[in-house]
Amino acid sequence: MPLRPRASSQPGRGVVLLSPKVTAVLRPRAVTSSSRAAVEDQLSCPVCCEIFADPVVLRCSHSFCRTCLNQFWSKKSPKRECPVCRRRCSLTEPTVSLVLKNVCETLVQEQMGLSTPPSSPGTTAKRLDLCPTHREPLKLFCHDDQELLCCVCHTSKKHQGHRVCPIEEAAQDLKAELKKELLPMKKSLRQLYEAKQERDDITVHIKNQRQQAEKQIREEFSEIRQFLENQERERIALLAEEEEEKLQLMKKNTDKLSRDILTFSHAVRTADDEIANSDAVFLQHYRNIRKRLVCAALVISIFCAMMSDSFVGRYQSAAGLWGMCCDCRMQVTFSEPEKVPAALINVAKHISSLKFSLWEKMQPMVEYTPVTLDANTAYPCLMLSKNLTRVSNSGVMQKLPDNPERFDHFVFVLGSRVSSQDATAGRWR
Repeated sequence: MPLRPRASSQPGRGVVLLSPKVTAVLRPRAVTSSSRAAVEDQLSCPVCCEIFADPVVLRCSHSFCRTCLNQFWSKKSPKRECPVCRRRCSLTEPTVSLVLKNVCETLVQEQMGLSTPPSSPGTTAKRLDLCPTHREPLKLFCHDDQELLCCVCHTSKKHQGHRVCPIEEAAQDLKAELKKELLPMKKSLRQLYEAKQERDDITVHIKNQRQQAEKQIREEFSEIRQFLENQERERIALLAEEEEEKLQLMKKNTDKLSRDILTFSHAVRTADDEIANSDAVFLQHYRNIRKRLVCAALVISIFCAMMSDSFVGRYQSAAGLWGMCCDCRMQVTFSEPEKVPAALINVAKHISSLKFSLWEKMQPMVEYTPVTLDANTAYPCLMLSKNLTRVSNSGVMQKLPDNPERFDHFVFVLGSRVSSQDATAGRWR
């Protein structure tokens, strides 16, 4: 007769009618292998073909393992159909079959030779373990074979002469022995946990070290960049100032030359106008025109001589010619043109030994210290400056990694002695 679970009047519970074969399993009597096989077949899940584990019953009275039913619905039947009869099921959670669950657990415990578990969570009575061979309570323990015995097993030849004692006494002795053996393991485990925590703390400290060092490096380079930018602006401003001076000087000289050019152009145009007059007029004015042309030619020659590289050698002869024609009435004003001294920018002044000059100016902002302290060796109560050049005793123990290099008994810190060439000469306290 198969299991026929039906819904009970109370929600969340079910009543299971058991056949005589199933009921016989619950009795502490030996059963035949054929009967046991028949019982296992009736208590098997139709999906996994194993004995029910956490069985639930549907409205169609078919029972399944909860896990098997959920897997079937999620993979093969999203509409929540019964795996056997394909009948639609409700959307609520399937009803737990406590009776069927207890029966299955009883069968499993019987197969393992252990006691059946309590039929419900409220049961407090503890049942004795039963011998799988003789169905007698297991009250003894064999130290030689390390197994539980009943009174019949104790008298058998298999355990004759063995060290046998009550299970309470054996459990107490073995528990004490096991606890003693676990002590070093627990100590080692505790040390492993502490070592792992120490590594975790060091990992966090490493990240903090990197962040602080990176911040300080950025600040140092930012200061250097600011200094160089200021020096760059200052030097470019000086260069622009000298450029303005040179341009003003050249403008002044160019304006003077423009005025002289205008004067000479007027003399030439006047002579051209006289030539263009009628013959009578031209002949009447020829003498004056001739003198003016001679004077103009002389002035131009003097000007060209002054502008040429050989002006110094020709100046005296040009001045004598100028005196010979002083009686002419030509209205020509001429100022001797001068070559502009130091007209170009002194580039060498601005770029000569530029890097060396910057290095000299950087000296005041560079702090040289012969010793750099090693923060990884400092005693926990010592406070080091950001640049690792000064140390003070705060009197408060800081939470720092317990690395092997750190002093933990003496208030010391190691330092690196650095030469001017930035070479490490050694370490000292």
